[in-house]
This record gives sequence, structure tokens and C-alpha cells, in this order.
Amino acid sequence: MAQAAPAVGDERIIAHLQFARAVAARSIDPRCRGADREDLIAWGLVGLVQAARRYRGDRGASFGAYAARRVRGQVLDALRERDPLTRSARRAFRSAQRAREDLPPPYVELSLERVGDLASAQRETARRDHRWPMVAQALRDLPPLERRVLVLSYGRGLTLREIGLEIGLSESGVCRLRARALARVRSACAS
Repeated sequence: MAQAAPAVGDERIIAHLQFARAVAARSIDPRCRGADREDLIAWGLVGLVQAARRYRGDRGASFGAYAARRVRGQVLDALRERDPLTRSARRAFRSAQRAREDLPPPYVELSLERVGDLASAQRETARRDHRWPMVAQALRDLPPLERRVLVLSYGRGLTLREIGLEIGLSESGVCRLRARALARVRSACAS
């Protein structure tokens, strides 16, 4: 008795097994080892099977691109199921971890042309704006993450994207955080 030919979806699954394993493995933290890692890769293969069953070529995406998203999504879903914290609690935990990190030490860049200006700048400190002590105190009173965003933005001149990469937030998240920090500083200086 002859065996029936495998269905189109089954052929896709067989052809993309190694691809799915590679996508799943890239989605997992490299510190994850042993049975846990293999379980997560198996969940990735479940995503591949789902992709093969649901793929419609008339939507314009290649099967590989579609399958990669499904595999990665399935691995992330499996990780979320194992996580004892909710997404918001995990986000708050990561935020607290970042807030504890120390700010980088301040640095000053001087050119030889400006060295002579230091003496005159020291004389001008007597004529400095009387509001600076209030601003300094307002900055000290900010939460560490907001203070860090202001230091990175105005002290180091980083863009919102660069700050986001450094502290693990999106550009819009950094923008909102910076706006909140500036509002607090302005409010503290106004009172």
C-alpha cells in the first residue's frame, strides 16, 4: 500500500524545522540552558506548525517572515506563562533596577584655548544667576531615573533614541520622562 503524499503544510514544516529552531534559539536568553531551553525551542516548533496551518501566500509576506514572527511569538508566550510576575510588575521591577544604577561620573572637556578662560570664568561666578541653587536642589530631589534622563539629555547631549537605548525605554517613553522631570524642576523653582 502506497503512502499518501505529505500535505503542503507538512512539507513547509519539514523544510523549515532548522530555521524555526534557530529563530527560537535567538529569542531565548543565552543563559537559559538544558531542559528549559529545549522546552522553549519546542514551543517555537509549535509556532512553526501554527504558521504552516495559517499561512496564506496571497497576503504578500514570505512564509519564512511569517513563520519567524509566529515562532518568536510562541516562545515569548511560553516565557510569559512561566514568569511569576505580570507584565506591569516585570516592567516596574526593571525600572527599579535601572533606577538603582549609578549615574556615570561627570566629565569636562577643555580645549587649550579655553584654559585661559577658566580664570575669568571663576571671577564671573560671583555674578552667577541667583536661581542656580534652587535648580540644583530641584535636580537632587528628582527620582534617579528622571535625573539620569536630564543628565544624559542636557549634560551629555544624547538624543532621545540614544537615551532610550541606554536606559531601556522607547523614544516616546524618554520624551515623556524628560517632560515630567522638567515640569518638576520648573515647579520646584517656581515655588
